[in-house]
Parts: sequence; C-alpha cells; structure tokens
Amino acid sequence: MKFKHIFREYFSYSASERNGIIILVVLLMAMYFLPLVFQSGEDSEFVIDRKKQNQIDSLISLIENKEVNKKEQIKIASLDFFDPNKASKEELINLGLTSFQINNLIKFRNKGGKFKAKIDLLKIYGINESDLELLSNYIRISGDEDIKKERPINTGKKYHLFAFDPNVISLKEWDSLGVNKRISVRIKNYLAAGGNFRQATDLKKIYGFDSVKFVELLPYVKIVVKSNSEIPSNKILVQLNSSDTTQLKQLPGIGSVLSLRIVKYRDLLGGFVSKDQLLEVYGITKEKLIRIESSICVDSISIRRLMINSFDALRLRKHPYINQRTAKDIIRYRERNGNFTSVDQLQTHKLIPDSIFLKLTPYLELN
Repeated sequence: MKFKHIFREYFSYSASERNGIIILVVLLMAMYFLPLVFQSGEDSEFVIDRKKQNQIDSLISLIENKEVNKKEQIKIASLDFFDPNKASKEELINLGLTSFQINNLIKFRNKGGKFKAKIDLLKIYGINESDLELLSNYIRISGDEDIKKERPINTGKKYHLFAFDPNVISLKEWDSLGVNKRISVRIKNYLAAGGNFRQATDLKKIYGFDSVKFVELLPYVKIVVKSNSEIPSNKILVQLNSSDTTQLKQLPGIGSVLSLRIVKYRDLLGGFVSKDQLLEVYGITKEKLIRIESSICVDSISIRRLMINSFDALRLRKHPYINQRTAKDIIRYRERNGNFTSVDQLQTHKLIPDSIFLKLTPYLELN
C-alpha cells in the first residue's frame, strides 16, 4: 500500500498536466522526424538532378567524341586522289568517310546521280562543308577540266569558272564567277583600304564570303606575284617627316583620314625615327606597312627634343611615350635631387620602363 501511495504521488497528473505532456511529446517527435522527411526529399531531388546532369554530360561527351573521332579518322586516313563517281566502298572508307555517308553516296549514284563538280558532294546527306573542305584537294572528277561550262545558281543567273587574281579582277568579273554583289563590293573596299590577297585562302578574310563558293573557287585562284623587274623604277618615295597630307595620300591605301593621323602623330612625337612607328598610328596595320614600306623613308629632319631638366609636367605629358605618372615622377626627382646629369638616370632610377626608355631615348635631351 505504501508503494502504491508513492507511485500515485509521483506519477498521477491533473488533466492540464497530461495535456501538456502529450503536446510536448508530439513536438519532440515532430522535431525528430521532420528533418528526416525533408532530407529524404532533398536527397531524392539531388539524386534526380544529378542523374539528369550525368545524362546531359554523357550526351555532350558523346557528341564531342563523335566529332573528334570523325576529324581524327579523316586526319589519319590514307588520303589519295579519287573520283566520287567511280570510287569503291573501300576507297571511300580509306578517305575517312563514315558508313552513313558512304551508303548515301552509293545510293545517290545507283539512282543515276552524278557528280559534275566538287561542290556536288554537298548533295549527299551527311556530308557537310567541313568534310568537303578536307577532301577538296583530293577530288578528281573525270572531265573536271571542263567545269568551266556555265551552271545556274539560285538567282537564276549563270556563271562560269575561270582562273583569276582576286587582287585585280573587276566587279563584273566577280559577278561572272557567281560571287554575290555585296561580297564583291566588300572585296573592292578591302583592296582600296590597302588590303591584299597573298594566297587563295586569304579570301576567307572577307566577311560573309560563302564557304561553299570559296571551295568552288579555290582551284581557280591564281595570284600573280610581281617580281622586282616589274616594279617601276620611277616609284614615288615619300619622306615621313617632311611630307604633308597630300604627299602621304600618294601611298597605296593611305587616304585623307590616315594621312591626317600620321601628321598629327608625327607632331606629337617630334618626328619619326623609324618606319615601324607608323604601326602606332591608329588604322595602320602590319599588312599596310609592308605594302608602303618600300615607298617611304625616314628623312634626316631635326627631331624635336624633350628637355628633361627644364620642361614642366604638362609639356612632358604631351609626348605619346610619357604618361601623367611618369611626367610627375620626373619632376619629383628633379625637385629632390637636382637636374639630371644623364638620360640613363631615367632608366636606372626606374622612372621609365625599359621598353619605353628604348623608344624614348632618341627624343631625350638634358638642356
């Protein structure tokens, strides 16, 4: 009886106490199980997302590997001259073509199809422009020399192929080759601006030049390189430091804008000491410089000097090779240490980077 009394005393609860205990137990159970539920949902979602991502990665890898393998297959294939109208299945395999491409090509021939020009290979489903470009130099179609005959193009016009030099042919001749008028005008503008085609593949420099047309024209490009004997002996020679804009415009590819820029930059420099300094003029490319190099010379006109012991920061800063910080450093050095005794002090005291110092030296003077 005594035990029952003790048990009832410690383990008997009022109705409100029992309700409180029940609520507490429910809350504890919720706190325990809810994280497990959410974690399970997140994990499953993560597993699903990861599974999807793995599938996507596998697909991308498959596509990339297929493309790489295709290129490598063509690269290591024993390429040899072939006629697509007569080549056997084994020959086509050796060229690196896929079974799919070969089957489509053979079906085309079996149905009476015939390749009259290299570009006709694009009729075969599965053969694209990159394949044609890789194989172009190895294609030899019987009667290929007679491809000059007129063939219709999409516009309904007719064109014929002939040997040409892209540096000299006219707009009418480009049109005869089947080149879009917009592209031929771009070519003319490119040449007028000082551009030049040194090899057949340079035609790709022209924005929008159709790749199929490029492959078709490639065998007919014949660029004539002038020998020294063909260059006229009375060729003009323009002096960079004393010529005005009118004289500079006589140079090939140098118009009003570029000639004015050259004169303005020459004034800022204090005169040119090297032909290569023309590359610092906006719009003068290496190609353009090579084209005019034999027609220009650096005359021995006096170079305008920079007096590093007397010029203030503003006058120093005007030179293209000296920035604002360098000009201030030169002035600060003079204020602290007195005048420069040698122009080499600019380099030894790290006032000017070595690369700039070499370019600037011809313009420096102490007094």
